[in-house]
Amino acid sequence: MELNLNESRWKLLYRIGAVCAIAALAVMVAEILLTAVPGGSKATVDTSTITGWFDLFAQNRFMAMRNLGLINIIATTLTIPVFLSLFGLHRKENSAFAGLSLILFLAAYVIFMADNSAFPMLALSKKYLAAGSEGQRVMLKAAGEALIARGSSHTPGTFPGFFLSELANIFICIVILKGKVFNNITGWMGIIAFGFLLIFETVSSFFPALFAAAMIFAMIGGIAALAWYVMLARGFLKASKSK
Repeated sequence: MELNLNESRWKLLYRIGAVCAIAALAVMVAEILLTAVPGGSKATVDTSTITGWFDLFAQNRFMAMRNLGLINIIATTLTIPVFLSLFGLHRKENSAFAGLSLILFLAAYVIFMADNSAFPMLALSKKYLAAGSEGQRVMLKAAGEALIARGSSHTPGTFPGFFLSELANIFICIVILKGKVFNNITGWMGIIAFGFLLIFETVSSFFPALFAAAMIFAMIGGIAALAWYVMLARGFLKASKSK
């Protein structure tokens, strides 16, 4: 009875994982659509300076936070139940590497959230707009520069979190290839997706002059990741209904 109850709880998690996989997919599609709209791929103001960032927050808070990784925060948070579900499905036959993948992903999540500057910059921008003297603005600019240096997406400051996340995804895809839950196409699709995304993050973080060329890797990896999440959702639903 206890074993059946425990298994039913895992099946509930698989259903949650399926919903979160589809939700993460929807968030990624929304990001693509946002990039496609006029002004979506590039800020309407020059954000090469901290003053530009404060101006962008004053004009459009959502786009400012989106440019600082808000969409990544939402998508990555939704992926936590996905990884837990993947661990649950492989815990019996390959608990060591499935567990390692889960640990790497959770470590990546903690690092990414700690480094992200979207919400701190939101609070700082409000203080900047309300500042009553130039001296206050100078101090707030200095604080903003520190936040941007640490948490602007696709820079060395955010690379550790992205690196561990892509690595965790590649590891779990290797576990998928070794397992019997998903077909090999699912595993290889994930390896292609996160391998290309890892290349993109490396190039865009350390070779910004090649950012436009690196977008080719991002597009291939992104499309493959969308397909991967669909495959996962189908696998989770199937596992949740199995006897």
